[in-house]
Amino acid sequence: MKRLFFAIFGFIFINTFIFSQQILFKINDNILDYIDKNPPAYLTQGTAVLDSPDGRIDFYKYKAETADTDTKFLVQGSTVFGVMQSENGTTNILYDITGDGILDIGFNLLFMPFWVLSGSDYTKISSANNLLPYLDNGLEMFNSDDNPYQNGIIQNYVMNYSNNTGLAVENRDLFYGMLEYYSLSKYPNLALMLITELGIRYNSRFGSVHPLFLLHTAESMINLGYGDYARPVIESILSANPDFVPALVYSWQLETDPAVKKIKYDDLKKNHPNHWIVRQI
Repeated sequence: MKRLFFAIFGFIFINTFIFSQQILFKINDNILDYIDKNPPAYLTQGTAVLDSPDGRIDFYKYKAETADTDTKFLVQGSTVFGVMQSENGTTNILYDITGDGILDIGFNLLFMPFWVLSGSDYTKISSANNLLPYLDNGLEMFNSDDNPYQNGIIQNYVMNYSNNTGLAVENRDLFYGMLEYYSLSKYPNLALMLITELGIRYNSRFGSVHPLFLLHTAESMINLGYGDYARPVIESILSANPDFVPALVYSWQLETDPAVKKIKYDDLKKNHPNHWIVRQI
């Protein structure tokens, strides 16, 4: 009987603690602390998201052969930026969006946060602001009367960022970040995190925050229903760019005083009747 007991116990132990490596993380967990204490022994090559030596997402694992239920860490080089795990039969991916090791958001599409390239040996960081002309062009595009979402305008604009992710381009991480933002902008929670981190890194590198970052920050906030947080961002844009029509429209949209709201609406229709957004209100 004792032998049978130990045989059963051994079977359970092996299947639970050796063959199964299901470790469930949650938002705000620090995966770097966990990996420091429990380093994975295996690395599996994964999916290339960028045509460069640092553009492939690989997986750290605790077993050579893994099942769908086993937890895997998302890694590029030695930089860990997320975890793929299975809970109740569903695969979930949690991401570190800021590079501090803390899991910030769950998002079930595979991507590599742009900050991973910031620490890459293949990225040349420079204080020369080669991103500025493209950001200025974006501001002009949205302020133009032509609808950027028609006739391939915004697709051509975003392609400029895609074309500047090569190894020879300085600050390629920020170019990739803009490409990533526009690719994922329809997911407002993630979009807000990405554009916020882009603004922080841009400001750290160049000493300013471009109005285009503020525009997209405000848009994401509005899409999430955070109008009270968006108002001061819109005001900041208008203080520097008083004729920037998208911000004027958002200012009208967020206005709570009916009399002031009507004045803002009338001014938009009078002063900017042909703008692509004003034509829709």
